[in-house]
Amino acid sequence: MASTYPISAVSKLTGIPLDTLRAWERRYQAVTPKRSARGRLYTEIQVQRLLLLRQAVESGHGIGQVARVRDKGLRELLDNGTTLIQSEAARNQVSEDFLAPVLRAIEFFDYAQADRALNQATTAVGSPRSLVHHVALPLMRTIGERWHQGKCSIAQEHMLTSLLSALLTSFIRTYTPSNPRARVMFATPVDERHGFPNLAAAMLTAAGGLGVIHLGTELPSADIVLAARKSGASALLLSISKTPEKTFGDDLLYIARKAPKSTALWLGGAPEVLLDRIAYGLRWRVLHDFAALERELTGVGARF
Repeated sequence: MASTYPISAVSKLTGIPLDTLRAWERRYQAVTPKRSARGRLYTEIQVQRLLLLRQAVESGHGIGQVARVRDKGLRELLDNGTTLIQSEAARNQVSEDFLAPVLRAIEFFDYAQADRALNQATTAVGSPRSLVHHVALPLMRTIGERWHQGKCSIAQEHMLTSLLSALLTSFIRTYTPSNPRARVMFATPVDERHGFPNLAAAMLTAAGGLGVIHLGTELPSADIVLAARKSGASALLLSISKTPEKTFGDDLLYIARKAPKSTALWLGGAPEVLLDRIAYGLRWRVLHDFAALERELTGVGARF
């Protein structure tokens, strides 16, 4: 008699969270397990298919695009490294489809609807890495732009932060192993209130299977050093969204001297913030984008 597996075992075998498995079946008919008094039962073939689907999603494909592809097609897709969404316009459209319901709900301060829309986007993109790049970051960018244009209130920005913080908590619970290979600390220095980039970076870190220590914004240098020492963090990321005050160089020097030598120091910010010049000659490695962050995370053990 062919072996069958309950959903809890399939989740462990495939690395797909239980809620995601149920959603893939309910919304996309990715597989159709048998039902018994014990609940869902999966065949070995279905387990192998779920593994292929997980790999496709982790490669950047939305579950909605690959759920109906046959196993042979999935293998060819993975072997060739091809994509089902070819054009930049198509990728943008996919992002817009996810963003619009969330932004609409936030506009009217409908927290429950915004939460539902964000959960739907999470299920649709499948891969936590894709969620960061195609949902969380564009949401942060759009809200930030609207705030600078006077089209978004601070309350609405805080509401999105609250939703994404809840999502981060879910990421940590779902994707971080009990003994992560490394833990990364996230903070911003005094006078830096913009915590969105750090939030996205922390989500990406959790998606890579690393531990997250998210400290929030506007921390004095002494507190950052204390946290780095006591936590044993493998790396510390400070994010900067604007040209810092002149005293910021002193803060960087203090942290570089006082933080454990085993803690890698990363400074995140756009090129126009001129962090390279401020951090020149110190221990800090400047990261201008999330691609650079992913490379550093991979270096300390992340797997995407």
